[in-house]
Amino acid sequence: MAITIFSIMIVLLLMGFPMMIPLIVGAFVGFYMMFGGLGQMETMVQQMMAGIRPASLIAVPMFIFAADIMTRGHSAGRLIDLVMAFVGHLKGGLAVSTAAACTVFGAVSGSTQATVVAIGSPLRPRMLKAGYKDSFVLALIVNASDIAFLIPPSIGMIIYGVVSNTSIAELFLAGIGPGLLILMLFSIYSYIYAVRHNVPTEPKTTWTERMKATQRALWPLGFPGSMAGSFHPPRRRRPVCFMLWFWKPSFFAP
Repeated sequence: MAITIFSIMIVLLLMGFPMMIPLIVGAFVGFYMMFGGLGQMETMVQQMMAGIRPASLIAVPMFIFAADIMTRGHSAGRLIDLVMAFVGHLKGGLAVSTAAACTVFGAVSGSTQATVVAIGSPLRPRMLKAGYKDSFVLALIVNASDIAFLIPPSIGMIIYGVVSNTSIAELFLAGIGPGLLILMLFSIYSYIYAVRHNVPTEPKTTWTERMKATQRALWPLGFPGSMAGSFHPPRRRRPVCFMLWFWKPSFFAP
């Protein structure tokens, strides 16, 4: 049975179907061969519906859809321009801007894959032209994009919260500190790399250009803010500012 399912999936992939079609067809064929007939398909549909019963999982395909829209639009470019306007002129500023842009776009989309595509496509050629090695550029983009898995709205946090029956709001809060810490470590390493390899800096922008870049990026930046404001801790727990939570993670404990 495994060979049959695998063969069907390979044939569908060679015929040019997207990856989801071979996976769906392979699952249906395996179910049909295992239970011997179409009469049990009702059970399969019921199991599929039960698997997505938690309301929080509805956010996962919506985040993926939103990330696809942002990748095809101008959100990534506006976020890159915003970060470059403030830190692009520093030593290693282009690498720091890449890591920061990955973090900001991850906070907008919640998807690591979308972050790699949206930020890596325009910035990789620019970094290579600036004098960075291709191995460093690829490693920076891929690893900095993983920050999207930590900071809200993280798709991985949502799935983990549903599976482990953990508060998604508290998971979102718990990921902010580590995500910013990793961004700071990437920035320090990028600065040291630029100094050691004598990478040239970018031209410094004026405050007028910075204000224009900030104005153009307001709409993309409003998405993570709206997401963070839509999740509230339970009423029985005391409200607390982010800095208090950061220094005392057990504050939200029951």
